[in-house]
Amino acid sequence: MVMAQRCRGAYNMDVIYHNRTRNEEAEKNLNAKWVSFDELLQQSDVLSVHSVLSNETKGIFNKSAFSKMKKNSIFINTSRGGVHNEHDLIDALQNGTIWGAGLDVTNPEPMQRTNVLLNMPNVSILPHIGSATVEARDGMARLAAENIIEFYATGNVPHCVNREVLSK
Repeated sequence: MVMAQRCRGAYNMDVIYHNRTRNEEAEKNLNAKWVSFDELLQQSDVLSVHSVLSNETKGIFNKSAFSKMKKNSIFINTSRGGVHNEHDLIDALQNGTIWGAGLDVTNPEPMQRTNVLLNMPNVSILPHIGSATVEARDGMARLAAENIIEFYATGNVPHCVNREVLSK
């Protein structure tokens, strides 16, 4: 939601999103609109991915997905490299299917030094260190401590990303 807040606040961008569940807080506070995945692809000028890597999301941004995007759209992946098919992304960028990409993660990681993405003028690649701030690391430590305390007290993990793993 932080990205949506920044896009709305700094650039007055309209915010649309797709998720398995609706985010009523974002809809209320940011006037965000939930749309289907296909609508997200078709309508986004800047599509920023913030998801877990799961069987459901692995490779979801592929040739088919890129072909539904606007020719002037920018694909940003800050989540996990496996969410996008890198070969299909390269093709989409080279063929003008989409305009550009911003990658905080690659597929595979680490990226080969010979990867053509590194020399494309419409691509920006950053190291996956967005969480390397004092505030982010303090927040991560707090959440981990809350999980440990709650788990030993009740068997519940309040900040669980992959709940299906916990049940094993």
